[in-house]
Amino acid sequence: MDDVRSRELGAYLRARRDRLSPADVGLAAGGGRRRVKGLRREEVAVLANVGSTWYTWLEQGRDVRPGAEVLAAIADALLLSDDERRHLFLLGGRPETDGRQPSTDALAGPAGDDGRLRVLLDSLSPHPAVMIDPRFEILACNAAFRFMINDIEALPRTDRNWAYLHFTHPDWIDGQADYAEECEILVAKLRACRGETLTHPAWGPLLRRLREESPLFARLWDRADVSSGSRRVKRIRSPHVGSLSLRTVTLRLHENPHTRVVVHQPEDRTTRERLDELAARIARGGIDGPAPVRHPRPAT
Repeated sequence: MDDVRSRELGAYLRARRDRLSPADVGLAAGGGRRRVKGLRREEVAVLANVGSTWYTWLEQGRDVRPGAEVLAAIADALLLSDDERRHLFLLGGRPETDGRQPSTDALAGPAGDDGRLRVLLDSLSPHPAVMIDPRFEILACNAAFRFMINDIEALPRTDRNWAYLHFTHPDWIDGQADYAEECEILVAKLRACRGETLTHPAWGPLLRRLREESPLFARLWDRADVSSGSRRVKRIRSPHVGSLSLRTVTLRLHENPHTRVVVHQPEDRTTRERLDELAARIARGGIDGPAPVRHPRPAT
């Protein structure tokens, strides 16, 4: 494995091990005070039926190249969920897909396309729809998403990242009715996406910026949660039409599987009517010009 992937795998294993106690996996705590807050490396090695030294090397980020069966045993030992297990396999270089690695161009998004993708987004109106890359950079969106909370196009291009907006911009922080839960889910999704494109050079600057500007993001990222999605209802406070109850559907493009289209569908009649109202106001210029953008603040 490459150095970046080996280091990330080691860090992920340590984070997941720290979250388990001996009782969680059916082990006796033993006498005396434990010097680690979670399981010991030796305990994980025993549970996974691998050598203690070898497992230590794995956590240290050495190039030991675990096989699929070993990764499966470690996933069982750490009580990983399906999403967490998939993430482990990706980091271990044994993805449960066809194993093809995306090129740098494929990760860059649909820039320079012939306009069909933007037409697709517009056709989904009045449902807010956005196209994002694996790092949650907003590549394109329709008018309903653009004005759902604030005017996306009034923001600096460097700020047009779905995760960055959630953790730093006041309008987006205030616009999430279930903010704490939404942040937890978003970070878990972002980590899952990172496993797919781990070696892309844009990850480092993004994660550094988020950690530096949002203590909340730093805490959630260090928990190492992984999730590929959520069926929960999102509750948005729109400054233009009021409260919205939405469910999201995520579509992957066949031409670029690492690009996602996220569509927000109304959960109830009231939300459907309010999305229609938003679309009508946009069409007649009722939402004219860029909305005032408040200075970013960190989410703590």
